[in-house]
Amino acid sequence: MIPERFAGLATLTLVVTLFAPRLEAAFRVTPYVQNPAPQAVTLTWFSDENESGCVTFGASGGGASRVECSSPETAQALAYHPVEAVVAHPRARPIPFRHELRLDGLEPGETYHYRVSQGEETAAGEFRTPMAAKARESVRFVVFGDSETEPESAGSFVSWPDPEDPETERRYLVDEETGYRENLRLVRERKPQFVAVAGDLVESGGEQRDWDAYWRLTAPLAADAFLLPALGNHDYYGGPGIFGFYEPQATARALAKYRTYFDLPGNGTAAHDERYYAVEWGPVTVVVLDLNNGLPQQGPNDSNFYMLGEGEGGTAPDWQPGSPQYRWLEKTLQGAQQRQGFTFVVAHHCPYSSGVHGLPPGRGEGLDPLSGLPLRALSPLFLHYGVDALFTGHDEMYERSAVPGRERLPDGTLRDHVLQVYDVGVAGDGLRAPVEAAHNPFRAFLAHDDSPERWENGVLVDGGKHYGHLEVNVEPVGAAGWRAQLDMVYLFPLLGSDGKVEGFERRLYDDRVVLRSNAVDEGD
Repeated sequence: MIPERFAGLATLTLVVTLFAPRLEAAFRVTPYVQNPAPQAVTLTWFSDENESGCVTFGASGGGASRVECSSPETAQALAYHPVEAVVAHPRARPIPFRHELRLDGLEPGETYHYRVSQGEETAAGEFRTPMAAKARESVRFVVFGDSETEPESAGSFVSWPDPEDPETERRYLVDEETGYRENLRLVRERKPQFVAVAGDLVESGGEQRDWDAYWRLTAPLAADAFLLPALGNHDYYGGPGIFGFYEPQATARALAKYRTYFDLPGNGTAAHDERYYAVEWGPVTVVVLDLNNGLPQQGPNDSNFYMLGEGEGGTAPDWQPGSPQYRWLEKTLQGAQQRQGFTFVVAHHCPYSSGVHGLPPGRGEGLDPLSGLPLRALSPLFLHYGVDALFTGHDEMYERSAVPGRERLPDGTLRDHVLQVYDVGVAGDGLRAPVEAAHNPFRAFLAHDDSPERWENGVLVDGGKHYGHLEVNVEPVGAAGWRAQLDMVYLFPLLGSDGKVEGFERRLYDDRVVLRSNAVDEGD
């Protein structure tokens, strides 16, 4: 959602002053791990002072530790917008310094611990490197989208449509920041190796204050689990009004912030490197795409009427057949299929949705300028190469669709295949209702309809739409087979007799999906 905020300078002054970052810490952003490879990872952090920091790291099982020190660089892209700077706290922090170390010479599938010293502060974490392709070890990862952080998330309660009457105005039981923070806490307790993020990390990619909020909440998770983010439309969004909306200069500013924070695998292009990429983790291939725009501008294949596309003065890569991203995608999916494991694709827009973005692209009644429907053009490619699941967000509801088709195996034979399409955009922002005009012929589960709220004596005791995430557990079966179990987790608020939230409980929607690879028997 795009809030109506900053109507006047006084409002912005108050907001930035209230949420100005504290000034005394050595770390602007505490260390987090990135860009995983079997023998190397990237460690990144940000400081206020132009001073080198040092990391001590080693295998958790023992052995000698290593020490490496950083060469900080000024993170120019993380400057506050002039409007932010003019009205910010008079002692607000200047541009921070970026520290990035590529730790190499690691062992595949090994757990490492690290400790970073910066000034008088230290921060620690632990990570596991991707296992070798033929290793027989379990993998756990999590997927969510649409955290859309901003300072205003604290104390902001989203509209919580009643399943019986979507027009009824209710507000959710906890504010957006609490929902996201508790969601992250639950994820950390499960210790996933990595977390795929289906876009819309922040509310406005061009506002530094929104990124400050993001890392304040997310850095503790990213200290131990690799983030694999996909760009969402809000991550390209410069911000409302004077911040530039989706003008090319504003989207370029937003993208520069994103790329300053993230070190991601390359894709062989100069113009759009790191905006779409792939990561292999044992039997799992994760393919991350940037599907934020389509050409021609405001045509039937455009998924963002506000943002100019590649070749039109904009910054988002095209995704349609014949484009560099499409050619890269096909080659990557072909290689993943030959590895005979599981292939998962992550993007922001959902092509099969019962929400507002499930309406046809356009402006006016029954249309949507940020539609996900154009992305259905990629379904034949996903089915052809046996993609197991597509993880998305954008409509900010939990929905799963099962799209049938045929997979062409490497030997040329065809077999029936089902592409599971998830909208997991419930990290900590909207909890929307379906739209009657949106038609999703392949819908298999929708929390709004298929998990009814159950109340007793004015207290919610089960069901409903809540913040959450998808957990995927991949395990070896037999000599060469694999089993992947996909469970949608929701953060259930525990209410006291007075109706106030007293805590949270991890619960699962009744929508488990089990995938099998390498001819595993159905009984396994």
